[in-house]
Amino acid sequence: MKISMIAWYTFIRNVRDIKAMIVFILLPILMILILGKALDSAYTPKKIDPVVVGYFSKDDGLLNNSLNEFFQAKETSSILEVKKFKTLESGMNQVKSGKLKGLIYLEDGISNNFQNGKQVKINFYSKEKNSYVQPVLESFVRTFNIGNTLIKINGQQVQPNSNTSIIKEVKIVTEGKIPRGVDYYSLTALFQSLLFGAIFGIFAITKDMGNHTNLRMNAAPIQTSKIIFGKLLGSSMTLYGISLLIFLISKFAFQANWNGSLWLILLVLFLFSTISVAFGMILAYLSKSTMASALSIFIIGTILTLVAGGFSRMDGKVIEMLSYLSPNTYAQKALFTNIYDGTFAQSNILGLVLYMIIVVTLTFITGRRRIA
Repeated sequence: MKISMIAWYTFIRNVRDIKAMIVFILLPILMILILGKALDSAYTPKKIDPVVVGYFSKDDGLLNNSLNEFFQAKETSSILEVKKFKTLESGMNQVKSGKLKGLIYLEDGISNNFQNGKQVKINFYSKEKNSYVQPVLESFVRTFNIGNTLIKINGQQVQPNSNTSIIKEVKIVTEGKIPRGVDYYSLTALFQSLLFGAIFGIFAITKDMGNHTNLRMNAAPIQTSKIIFGKLLGSSMTLYGISLLIFLISKFAFQANWNGSLWLILLVLFLFSTISVAFGMILAYLSKSTMASALSIFIIGTILTLVAGGFSRMDGKVIEMLSYLSPNTYAQKALFTNIYDGTFAQSNILGLVLYMIIVVTLTFITGRRRIA
């Protein structure tokens, strides 16, 4: 009961701070609008590179020769980049690691079986549910069958060549698969503003110090841990509410792509809000100054956003190593992976949970030492 009262009082006090609420609502909205529209061309692909696939064949007959000719055709090479492998295992490993979009495999004696009138198949392995490679292979099979049927009708022998000019048109649709500028910054700008929202955690501590409320609370018959938890909970709910509002505005007003799992989005936003508030409370407990804490969170938040690619995508081993120190990295990867790949990035969620546990634990440690 005491925890809920402290949390409610902290929440109401934050909401009544109209200036702070306006700033933390308008800041990410303006960033999404300005950066998303201004840099949209940088995220919209101008050219689609050929899909990289592997090829392994135990066959050395007609079908293998025809398929190799098909791969070398100009029309095919503009769609597929084929890498040949000496073993099936090496090709499959490349597919599993994500370096290849798929692997085409011909079994031993497949050409002889085909010439003897038996039904044969071209094996294709891929991790993707809907691969762009499959319709290209279907084009080869259709063309190969038509060509060889005509040859047999004319009473000629089957020749080791195929008509490579008939290739089924493959439209590679990038909409919904690659984030536009507004899609990218609707996530990154939101997490950047939430990180700066640590100011609500700072206010929860320094405002009580300023009006000496903390002295009365320390003298009251309530455990210090309950006071800390109440302030953490109240400030987290304030920031969480702001994040939900920005999420709804960016989704419905700006038409940003948030078409992922709703429960996962809500979970990530809550975890991140709690992490941000805990950051602010730690800094406030250590410095006991609103100005010093706010300046610190601005510097730290900017650096963490930068290494996580919040301003623009960055490459390099050093940046990659530093990015794992930023909670933005785990939150962004979790949602980007879910929205654009349709997969659940368990490692990123666990990383975010572990990050929250660490900073919340540090909040209680610093809080108890400073209050005592």
